[in-house]
Amino acid sequence: MATSKNRLPSGKLGNTVSYELNGKMVTRGIGENNKKRSKSQLGVMQRTKVTSKFLNPVMPFIMIGFEIEAKLTKVHPQNPAFVYNWKNATKGNYPKIKIDFEKVLLTKGELPISPGAGIKLVDNGVEFSWDGETDPEGSHWSDQVMLLAYFPELNLAKFVTAGAARSIGKDLLPLFIERKKSLMELYISFISSDRKRISNSVYVGKLFW
Repeated sequence: MATSKNRLPSGKLGNTVSYELNGKMVTRGIGENNKKRSKSQLGVMQRTKVTSKFLNPVMPFIMIGFEIEAKLTKVHPQNPAFVYNWKNATKGNYPKIKIDFEKVLLTKGELPISPGAGIKLVDNGVEFSWDGETDPEGSHWSDQVMLLAYFPELNLAKFVTAGAARSIGKDLLPLFIERKKSLMELYISFISSDRKRISNSVYVGKLFW
């Protein structure tokens, strides 16, 4: 919408915009930028799209996993999660950029992880195990395990955010997915019972459900 000031038009009119600059009226065209994007720009766009697509189904897990980190800079947990994984958990060049699942970080903190993490497929899900008898410095027997399975082909995640105590040494991630033979990428973390401390997540491998 254009307005008149001293009989000179100002504002937007069609595909042009007019405004006063140093006492003179300036009119310039506006519209879509049809300039061809560089390969670098396209790479940034695809990296952003790939990262966002991956984080979307795991967002409830991220909200807990990066909550402590986000409070340090007073931002939404999604922000540090996106920045970290955009920078560190993507691989390849445009147009074949994809997630590097072994480098993904879903929780971030200083709580120790228990050693000996393992996975095995059972009838009703995935059984995660770890050394529950080892007491890493700074940990507590009551810390709870967090488990996540991500299905790349389905862009779907199944997770537990308040699982068994660290001292138990194992827990089940139940899976109720009709489609079989789906690849899943698996992660484990630990969080203190008061939710004030959390470990970095650890990639423990892949299985077919």
